[in-house]
Parts: sequence; structure tokens; C-alpha cells
Amino acid sequence: MLAAACGTAAAAAKTKMEDTVAVVNGTPILLSEYQKEASTALDYWSKTNPAAMADPVNARKIRENTLEELITRELLVQEGQKLKLKVREREIENAVDEIKARFKKDETGRLLTEAQADETFQRQLQNEGLDFGRFRERLSRQILARKVIDEQVKARTAPAAEKEVRDYFEKIKSYIASKSTEAPKGLDEEEGLALREAAAQVKTMSSERVRVYRILIRVSASATDNERKRALKTAAEIKRRLDGGEEFTKVAKEESEEPESAARGGDIGYVLRGVAPPELEKAVFSMGVGEISAPIATEVGYHIVRVTEKRADETPDFDRFKDDLANFLGNVSFQKRLESFVQGLREKSVIERHLPTTP
Repeated sequence: MLAAACGTAAAAAKTKMEDTVAVVNGTPILLSEYQKEASTALDYWSKTNPAAMADPVNARKIRENTLEELITRELLVQEGQKLKLKVREREIENAVDEIKARFKKDETGRLLTEAQADETFQRQLQNEGLDFGRFRERLSRQILARKVIDEQVKARTAPAAEKEVRDYFEKIKSYIASKSTEAPKGLDEEEGLALREAAAQVKTMSSERVRVYRILIRVSASATDNERKRALKTAAEIKRRLDGGEEFTKVAKEESEEPESAARGGDIGYVLRGVAPPELEKAVFSMGVGEISAPIATEVGYHIVRVTEKRADETPDFDRFKDDLANFLGNVSFQKRLESFVQGLREKSVIERHLPTTP
């Protein structure tokens, strides 16, 4: 009987261990939560960068990063509890309302009825394996973690001084002028990446560019001639509607087959030379402001574009970029402090990891 009891206890312990992926100061992180988070991350990267995801090493890194993010969240929640920070009911209700508001429109930007929006919201909860109570509990924990960050990190991060911003701007100008693709000497990897990111933004906003709105009628690579003709006919009909006076943003929301930009009325932002498909680039840089193109054929389909703004190359000006750069440097400083703070929590915690081989 004793052997049987020991066997039962061992089996229970094994089952319990198999249900967790980590234990943080005695608090388990459940396998089910990890699987949902990892699946979401893997789906996202599979859609946005399928070539990289073909390498199993990258998939494994995403799984490992997912686990570390869950551990960080738990550490922040535990720190909030130690600090006796409170999450008020009103804060949870506001967070619920904010999330529910995201379901008021469908993927094309069409406004849903209240009943339709609630149905979509409830379906999303079901997909995540949550009831409303667990959903509120998750929000409460997220709010508590955010309060720890705000109080212990953000409030202690000083804004960038103007001299620091000006010096950084001069580094950016020198880097752009050098036409180098390598980080400047004297910077570590993280600092180099930050400088290159800032330089890319400054260069983009100082280069010749065109603000473009687009309606896209997709054509698959395997489309037949008849399918291509039908797509062109659809695009031509849309152009006739626009020529007849219909508002471009309205038609884009109704007809464009690119949901993300359709939701913005067709706005795809600024187009720079050497970035867009050649057929599209040639058209938009030759058009005048306010002009609407005839259907433009590319490998993904037919584009009808409207140019709303054109800017020539210009020398980067400090006054134009100083506020954005101050915010950028402030965020870099905040991220460094946050990483240091979380590392401190990790060093004084007991963390066990039981990452499975598959999510």
C-alpha cells in the first residue's frame, strides 16, 4: 500500500510538473498559458516573415522568448504585490471598455452593431480559452505590472537634455553622410542598433517622398487570364466611380482588398524611391498632388493610387527633429532602466524552467 501511495504521489507530482513551464518564487506558469502565447507569436512571425520561420532555430528562439516574457510578467506582478500597489475596479473596467472598443469594427473597417461587436469579443475570449472572470483577472495583473514599471522605472527616468539631443542629432547626420551600413565605432550592439534606427527615420523624413493612398484589387500569382481580366474590370469600374466624384477614402474602405490600409481609407503612408514596386514608383513620382491614377498592374494585382503630398530631398534640420529625438532618447533610456530593473528582480528570485520541446 505504501508503494502504491508513493507511486500515486510521484505520478501526481509528474503530472503537476508537466502542466507547468516554469515556477517563479513558488508560483507556477501554466503550460496552457505558455502554449497560447507561443502560438500567437509563432502565427504572427509566420505571416510577417515566413522565410525566417522556415528555420527551426528561429521558432525555438520565439518559444524561449515567450517563456522569458511570461516569467518577467510574473516577477512584475509579485513585485507589485510586495509594494502593496492596488488595482482599482474602475481601472479594470476602463481596460475592459478599451479592449471591447477594438471590436467595434471588422477587418475592413466596417462599423458593427453592439450585438455583433459583443459576439466577436466573446468569440475571441473563447479562442483564448478564457471566461470573462479570468479575462478580468488577466487585465488586473497587467495593470499591476504596468504600475510597477511606471512607479519604479518610468518615474525615475529623466528626460533627455537638449545638449544630449543635439549631440545625438550630429551623430546621426555624420552617420547618414558616411553612407555606412555598419554601426559607428565606440558603440555597443544595442547602442548601434538604436542609432541606425534613428538615422533611418531621419533619412526617410528628409528624403524625396510621396504620400500615397491606394486601392488594391488583388490578383494571385496563379490567376488565369479570365481572372486577371475580371480584376482589371473591377479596378476600371472603381476608377470610374472616383472620376465621378466619389470620395477616395470611402471607396477604399469599401473596395480595397488590403484590409490594413483599407481601414485607414487607403493610406499607405510615404513612398520613397527604391522601396515600392517599379511600376508603382514610376507612377506616383510622376503624378501631381490630388491626382488619381488609372489601374497600375504589379505582380500582386491592380493599384489605383491618389497622391496627397510630395516632398523633395532636404537637409535634416535639428528644430524639426529635436522633439522626436528627445522622445526617442528618453525611450532608449527607459528601456535600459527597465532591463536593469527586471534583471535585478531575476537575480533575487528562484526561477525554475521546464520548457517543452514543442509549444
